[in-house]
Amino acid sequence: MNIYTKLSACLAALGLGAALGQAAEDAKPEGTHAEIEPIQFGTHPSGKAITIKTIAMNRDGDLLVGISWGEGKMEFAAPRSADNPGPRDRRSQGSGGLMRALPVLVALDADGDGELSTDEIEKAEAALAKLDKNADGKLSGDEVRPSRGGSQRERRPGGQAQGTEKSGEEITRILEFGTEDDIADLAREASPQQFMEALREMGSDDRRKIMSALPRELRSRLGRSRGQSGGRRPGGRTRSQGGRAGGGERRGNRGPLAIDDMFEHTYGIRVIGADGSLKAEWPMPDSGPHPKMIHACADGTVYVAGHGKMASYDKSGKRLAMIDIDKLSGEKSLAAGMFVSDAHVFLAVGMGNSMRATEDIYRFERDLTGAKKIVEQQYGCCSHIDMQVMNGELLIAENSRHRVNRFDLDGKPLGKWGKRDRTGIEGFAACCNPVNIDIGPGNVLYTAESGIGRIKTYTPGGKFLGVVGYVDTTVFDDGSRLAAQTCYIPIEVNHDASRVYVMDVRANLIRVLAARKK
Repeated sequence: MNIYTKLSACLAALGLGAALGQAAEDAKPEGTHAEIEPIQFGTHPSGKAITIKTIAMNRDGDLLVGISWGEGKMEFAAPRSADNPGPRDRRSQGSGGLMRALPVLVALDADGDGELSTDEIEKAEAALAKLDKNADGKLSGDEVRPSRGGSQRERRPGGQAQGTEKSGEEITRILEFGTEDDIADLAREASPQQFMEALREMGSDDRRKIMSALPRELRSRLGRSRGQSGGRRPGGRTRSQGGRAGGGERRGNRGPLAIDDMFEHTYGIRVIGADGSLKAEWPMPDSGPHPKMIHACADGTVYVAGHGKMASYDKSGKRLAMIDIDKLSGEKSLAAGMFVSDAHVFLAVGMGNSMRATEDIYRFERDLTGAKKIVEQQYGCCSHIDMQVMNGELLIAENSRHRVNRFDLDGKPLGKWGKRDRTGIEGFAACCNPVNIDIGPGNVLYTAESGIGRIKTYTPGGKFLGVVGYVDTTVFDDGSRLAAQTCYIPIEVNHDASRVYVMDVRANLIRVLAARKK
């Protein structure tokens, strides 16, 4: 392990990994592919703007693109400009202040210039040792924590802290995946305002479960805080009450991408050649399914799922069979992922909108009969979870937990691999990754990371093989909350891996990575 990797790991463990974000950016490997001209979509012959939904690749190397058009509006994020920096830019602009505020960074930044030079990084171990006041060989929180001018309060008798500040990321992580004891400790230690603000970002069912699991005295404390801060909206409606304006049905727990245009748009599938030319267009009737998920098989059969339905089609676009997903799951649900092997169809049925959204995996015969639930409660953010079958195993990209889970085709767990890593290259960064995966030639697994636009390769068992390249998705940071939730970048790799297609839903185009000339 080199000194930079050691230092990055140390700072990450202390919650300070962002301080070296620019250095990590500068050090990122080039990759085997580079982005070229994307495939763009304008208006439909009807005159309405086209919204792209998903992509798949058929046996001829053509792209099948799910599209919609109509009066319903779709929000897209706007590119950043130099005059309007995004959140990442604003953080980096203030990095010098961060370097001067934290004891651990002050110790590392020997010349006080707000940057870490190569010489300072090489001397990091000795510099950090100076912070070890009690000479126990470890750096405790008290030894690396900056002075807060008395704003950090002491723990009350009985173990309850009053207003200890925690990072938003730490609070979110504990609320999403912590045990009941972890969440109770968080409610004692974090400020009530921080706790309640993070809780409001979650779905109503998740909020209810968390609050009901808390001890009574903590619920009372948080309730008093909510009352003092004005928990009700004008008109007496609380934040937790759902529903659409005008009282229309919101289709249960469907997320924004599911409902943005389902009532006012028309759907179809376009067949796009490798050169971007339009070869054909298949209409998708209002009865469904709407093309949120597409899979094309070697025999020419195409499967489509979305908005409560799944269907199969022949190679010319004629529907062969269709089933109702909502009836299958017993509630309003969402097609969150799909893969078709030689013998079976695997469908992820999603429930929930946040990082706590879960998916159950069903297996069908190729004629869509014989439905059987084989895997329960995989965590895929906002009802997005991707799957592949390789070497007789079902691989599920459990993106909310930054890993790939391995199952046999009956749903028996075989193992898992992957980890969250904001500084290294082998793990998965951002909030929920890998969000999409695909099989390339040579039995190689390709992974796509939303938020950072990074494509990498692994063996099916999790051995890191290398970086393919980057697509320009990180510049789209200034959009609405809806746009920020579109963490979905399905990828398709062609027969010789000379092209990798990445759908950028936020920019409404398909980005293309081409192999670099050797």
